[in-house]
Amino acid sequence: MSSYIAYFTGPRTLGWSLVMVLAAAVGMWLLRDRWSGRKRLLGFLLLASIGLVVVVTLLREPPQGTCWTCFGEWGLGRIRAGQVGTDVALNIVLFVPPTFFATLLWPAPLRVTGIAALCSLAIEVTQPLIGVGANDAMDLLANTAGALIGAGAATAVRLLRDLLVDRRVSLARVAKLAVGVAVAAAVGVGGPAWVASARQAAATGRLEQLFAGTTLADFERHRDTTWDAELADLARESGRPTVIGYRGETKALERYTWQVYFAVRCVIAEWTPDGFTTVQLSGGACTNPLAAHA
Repeated sequence: MSSYIAYFTGPRTLGWSLVMVLAAAVGMWLLRDRWSGRKRLLGFLLLASIGLVVVVTLLREPPQGTCWTCFGEWGLGRIRAGQVGTDVALNIVLFVPPTFFATLLWPAPLRVTGIAALCSLAIEVTQPLIGVGANDAMDLLANTAGALIGAGAATAVRLLRDLLVDRRVSLARVAKLAVGVAVAAAVGVGGPAWVASARQAAATGRLEQLFAGTTLADFERHRDTTWDAELADLARESGRPTVIGYRGETKALERYTWQVYFAVRCVIAEWTPDGFTTVQLSGGACTNPLAAHA
């Protein structure tokens, strides 16, 4: 994370950010006769946040030349595998402010989200054309998720404001927002969790089928011969999890960890002198040192 902080606080990024803030201020000054008060402030924040998106995605580095081969490499494998990191979180956060302010100005969250997704696609196409980054479908997905969050949060704020000020909010508006939040939560949280859990369950069943009745002595005798190939096949079949092993005097462990977006699941295969067993875990327990389970 510290490398990202240093990167985004560099002189080039800060300089362009200042230019975008000044441009937003000038834009609002030109629109002073059409917008006033709260709308002028929201307009300034909207333009400034859009400028920040442009700086981070297109102006953060000097152009390096067109990368034509990049257009055939959209990184779809990252989406299928659910590989995420700090870059994905930053791409989500990046699109929250502009869609939040835009939805406060124009109460059309779906339209705002759609426009944001199209803008993200335009950025992904422009990046390889000017040689600043490469097109990536995961970035497009993360930007769109951020747009949904921003537009949804603004919709909730507008609803709360109407409730407190006018004290009249239609049941249809409340129901629409509730359904939208439920669907977004089901897709954004439930979907990855289901995929990760399915991979965990399938691998657990396969491990128990392969190694039921074996002991630590069998592990020591076969791990670096026939079992090595079987465990490698298991990793490929179950979505290529991260695999970490541990060998002690009384126990041998193999941990398979799946991270599908922000859902983490793992299964630990355990051999002792008495036999073989598996343990299914999730979340932080899957990132602890494996020796802690010994």
